Amino acid sequence: MEVLWWSLVIFFARVVDVAMGTIRVQWIVQGRRVQAALMGFFEVLIFILIVSRVIGGGIEHPAYALSYAGGFAAGTLLGVTLSDRMRKAVVEVTVIPHVPWEELEVQIRQAGFALTRQSGMGREGQVEILHIVCVRRELPKLLAVINKLDAAAFVYTQQLTGLRGGQIYGMKSKL
Repeated sequence: MEVLWWSLVIFFARVVDVAMGTIRVQWIVQGRRVQAALMGFFEVLIFILIVSRVIGGGIEHPAYALSYAGGFAAGTLLGVTLSDRMRKAVVEVTVIPHVPWEELEVQIRQAGFALTRQSGMGREGQVEILHIVCVRRELPKLLAVINKLDAAAFVYTQQLTGLRGGQIYGMKSKL
């Protein structure tokens, strides 16, 4: 019974530890140094306590190692999920249509997305380039609109930082 109890403790502690690590990395990228350092302190404290139990169990209790590995996997999933929910990742989607751009622009706007259109010069002459900014969780909706009208469009996305002004689909307020 004790092995089962410790296996559960190891599993859930590792879930928390790894999820904390994922969030800590996000905070580092965002420049939130103090929060990242504090998170790192508790992350490593949990890690040391749990890994000492796993190593102490050695080959006598292989359930500890399995719980540790399972907790790592589950913690990775939880950490990514929490990280996505905590941030409002904003992406720019650039579209160079292969069909006449007018209908695509109308459909994108009717779906609620704001866009900016500019003219450019491609390999085969003049092209219209559509730039759309939205929160990342709305990206599948936008891509569905684009793919419905122009599955061959050249589409690429990039994550944006340091935003100011404008309207972004999926955000409640104006920046």
